[in-house]
Parts: sequence; C-alpha cells; structure tokens
Amino acid sequence: MILNSEEPPKVSIIVINFRSIRQLDKCLKCLKRTSYPNYEVIVVDCLTENIDEWFKNSFPEIKLLHYNHDIGASASHNVGKEFLDPKSKYIVFLDNDAYVTEGWLTELVKAMESNEKIGVAQAKIVMAENPKIMDHAGIAIDALGTWYTLRGLESNIIINALELFASSSAGCIVRRDIFEKVGGFDPDYFIYDDDTDFSFRVRLLGYSIILVPSSIVLHEGGPERFLSPKKLYHSVKNRMCTMLKNYELKNLLWRLSIYITLTFLAGLGLTLIGRMVESREIFKSLFYPLLNLRGLMVKRMRVQSMRKIGDSILMGKGLIRNDIWATLQDIRLKFSLVHSHR
Repeated sequence: MILNSEEPPKVSIIVINFRSIRQLDKCLKCLKRTSYPNYEVIVVDCLTENIDEWFKNSFPEIKLLHYNHDIGASASHNVGKEFLDPKSKYIVFLDNDAYVTEGWLTELVKAMESNEKIGVAQAKIVMAENPKIMDHAGIAIDALGTWYTLRGLESNIIINALELFASSSAGCIVRRDIFEKVGGFDPDYFIYDDDTDFSFRVRLLGYSIILVPSSIVLHEGGPERFLSPKKLYHSVKNRMCTMLKNYELKNLLWRLSIYITLTFLAGLGLTLIGRMVESREIFKSLFYPLLNLRGLMVKRMRVQSMRKIGDSILMGKGLIRNDIWATLQDIRLKFSLVHSHR
C-alpha cells in the first residue's frame, strides 16, 4: 500500500441493513478480509429481529445502530456524528449484499488521496453471481435524471479510472467534510434516487466523482422482477425532488414539465389496464411537490446558495445529457414490471 502519510487516514464504513441476517453475515465476514489497516464498521439496521443478541455473539467489535421501525435507506446513511470516530477522514457506504475483496478499501483511499478535488469514488461493482458483468455505475444522466449505466457490460473492459455523474451507494467512499457540507443524504427520499441527488449536490460544489476499477466489490442485487406500489411512489416523487432542488431555473422548467407529462400518461395507462393501486401511487406522487413546496424551496435555496459551478459545465462534460431516452426506457421497464406481476 502506497499512501502519503505514515498512518493511513481513518475510514468509517457504514453498512445499511434491512431485515436480514444471512446477507449481513456474509458482508461482515468479507469485510474482515480487508487489508486496509485503519477503519471501523458501523451497521445501521432496521427491523431485523434478535439482531442485538446475534451481534454480541458474532461481531462484538462492530458498532450497531438498530431501529425498531423503518427509517428508510436514505436516512440510514446519515449516521449521527456521535457514532463515527472523530478522526475519520472518509465515510464508506456499503449495502448489506455487497461483498468486498481484500484490497478494495486501499484502492479507494489511494484514489481519494491522489486528488483533493475528488469528492466521491465508487468501487467497480460487479454482479456477485457473475463477476465478469458490471453492476450499476451512473456514467451520465439524461435530461430527466435517469442514469445511463454501465450495468450489463463486461467488467474487464473498465481498466482505467472513469468519471461518473453519480455514484452508487452500494459501494463508495466520500470525503467526510464534503458529506457534511452538502447535508448528507436527503432522508425524505426514503428509498430510490437518493444517491443521484447526493451526487448532484457534490457535483455542484465542483468536486468530481470517479469509478476506481482496481477496487472490486461484488453485489448480490439483481434486476428487479417486481416493482411494489411503495417503490413506484418514491421513485417518481424523488425524481421530481432531485430536479427541483438541483437544476438551475432555466434548465428546470422544461425538464420537470416533460417528466410530469410522461408520468401522468404512465399513470393513465396503468388505470386503463386495471392496475388501480399502482396508478393511484403515481398520481399521489405527482402531488408531493405541491404539498411539500415550502420545504422543497428551502432545500433548493440551500443547494443553489452553495453552488460553485453551472449546469452547463456538467452538460459540457457529457455528464448531463439533453435527451430523454433513458427515462423512456425506465418508464417502459417499470410498466412491464407492474403489468407482469399479478
């Protein structure tokens, strides 16, 4: 390991867990193989029965923050400062179904230490069932915020560091001071699109986000076969919130108008095929910005007041595109998932 200081910087690894022992057990056992010498592990858990006793017996050295209710994945990332080592320079986020390799953390820290303008670095996240295939990495977003992703590509073609618009929170490292400056993840998102919003805010501060191909993390999460009404609701309302908070006004209005129109048509289509529960969630999500407009405007003012670069810089780099193809494909996929589930 080659780092610029005698003592490698301290890293706090936060593992997000929800109602799981099997995946969490495998994740934590893999973490023990980490060759990087200076880190701590904190597990944020929601609703896993008997996890306190299991932790005492299996992983007494790991910190556990357990909730008896579901606070959502977004809020789970925002562990209070009192739970993090005050010496930690970096925060790492891992899903409970992410399984690390020996040198993964060393490579992430080396990348961050090499350039202070890197705000976030993502590991090369590959499919656990087939490590030759890439999992998510948001190389760019379309005009409405849907990722253009590396998912499904052969992993061996990614051999050099790659600039991303957004990092997947399944396996990434963040500068702690940047995390705190942007306000962490938005807990109101609950699930879905929270890493896009977080990455957007990091980007607007002028920091870069990269993929580190020498850091390998295996991810068990596969393609969705069912989209619940709850997830459908959050995916739609969060997409609108991300646009409302982050885009400059001149780039916001037409994007939001198109997204609302497409979403309304999708809800109408679900109504016509008799999927009333799902269509109700879509129409309910469309009212979320209106019902929460004051809070959203406060968030928007905070983001815009901290902005260091214009949207045009990100567009010029190809990180934000002005087409909507990815969103159209995403709507088609969601529609097929809902339609196929009986």
